[in-house]
This record gives sequence, C-alpha cells and structure tokens, in this order.
Amino acid sequence: MTLRPVLFILGLLATLGLSGCADTAQRSFKPFAALMRSDDQTLTKAEQNAAITELQNDKKQQQQAAGEGGAAPAKTAQ
Repeated sequence: MTLRPVLFILGLLATLGLSGCADTAQRSFKPFAALMRSDDQTLTKAEQNAAITELQNDKKQQQQAAGEGGAAPAKTAQ
C-alpha cells in the first residue's frame, strides 16, 4: 500500500467522524424579522401612557415645589 491512499482514508474517516458530532438536526432557523424583534425597543401603548402620566406628575410636583419656594427634590433612578 502506498502512502497516498492511506492518508486519503485517514482524512476521510476523520472528516466523517467529526461531521457526525455536528448537531444540526435540532437547529431551527428563525426569519430575520423574528431575530430583530428582541432588539425592538419601542413601547406598547400602555407603557407609553404610563410614561407620559409619570412625566406629567413629576412636572406638576416640580412646579408645585418651585411655587412654594422650595427646591425640587431630585428623583432617584429606578
């Protein structure tokens, strides 16, 4: 036996052995839109309304505090 067929068979066996380890049967490919949905930072209508209401209430409190002559309290981060 020459060296070339031996190396070819060893290379073929190594390739088949390594490709058998690949887990491709359980992989499901998602469409691009589904992948980008996780990066979507838009607010729902309920979240928008809650944010607007919170900002309006904070503004009213600041105006009341400024009208009373006191310093407006700083809001802590949530």
